[in-house]
Amino acid sequence: MVVKLDDNGAVQAPLVFEVLEQVGLLDEVSEHGVEMIGPGVLGFRIPRERMDSVVLALECGGFANVRAYDVEEGRDSAG
Repeated sequence: MVVKLDDNGAVQAPLVFEVLEQVGLLDEVSEHGVEMIGPGVLGFRIPRERMDSVVLALECGGFANVRAYDVEEGRDSAG
């Protein structure tokens, strides 16, 4: 999952975690790892079955630019 933050990404990044915590998804996201994958872009992995819930929670929390990608096991981004 990728969340594009606005120009003030350093302030917004913790808000992503607050939204996820409010809906009980923070532990699930945290166990799969979170990283800044570019300037103002936060990326993390979530279980496929929770994808819809996480996208909805973030969009309702005010994050308009949320993208979810389904990655097949054993395939890289070029594959």
